[in-house]
Amino acid sequence: VQHRLTPAVMPSPAGFEIGAVYAPCYELGGDFYDFIDLPPNNLGVAICDVSGKGIPASLLMASIRASLRAHATNIYDMSEVLGRVNRDLCADASVGNFATMFYAVLDYRTHRLTYANAGHVPPLLFRGGQSCELVTGGGVLGLSPGDHWGHESFFLHPGDVILACTDGL
Repeated sequence: VQHRLTPAVMPSPAGFEIGAVYAPCYELGGDFYDFIDLPPNNLGVAICDVSGKGIPASLLMASIRASLRAHATNIYDMSEVLGRVNRDLCADASVGNFATMFYAVLDYRTHRLTYANAGHVPPLLFRGGQSCELVTGGGVLGLSPGDHWGHESFFLHPGDVILACTDGL
């Protein structure tokens, strides 16, 4: 069931190569990645790590994924999307349950990537022999319903590579 919640086919927008690997350390876990088709010509990209292991983490992961998809399809602003996912998590989860998430939207036409990082292991942008961490955002999800996240945008160039992972890597 959990493998059905990860994308079976990678998106293939013209001019971009996207790949992903999912290998939980147990049969069930709380890590996930997702791609969300967003109009017009945009792709939502998420990677998330839920606290804990096994069935409880897996159930919380499914809840966070559903919340993200529900809000991302109606709201473009990264900060607002993360704020709503956070409020949902705070309302439904037990004390001590939290998650980290990197959420971005890629505009295929302009090659602009807008992202927010909610306490997640910072993805790395490799460009021209240099690298930088994508850290703009805020704290983890699930601690306080009033938390806020910042976001940042930049344009991807030919040859740029972004590597995102969870702490399980």
